[in-house]
Amino acid sequence: MCQSKVVVLEDGKARVVMTDVTLLEIKNGRIVVKDILGKELVLEGYEIDYIDFVSHKVYLRAST
Repeated sequence: MCQSKVVVLEDGKARVVMTDVTLLEIKNGRIVVKDILGKELVLEGYEIDYIDFVSHKVYLRAST
């Protein structure tokens, strides 16, 4: 299985906020991610910066 990591880019640094991510949804301007065990994290004030499919990482940055 190919799970991903969600990484937040802030102040020139990358911080992993969730690993083993199997689902990412955009709902009402929020990013909702769930891991393989069903744990859910809701991120407000962020948008997708880019996705690296090779390394299985989704990079987020603060919304402008």
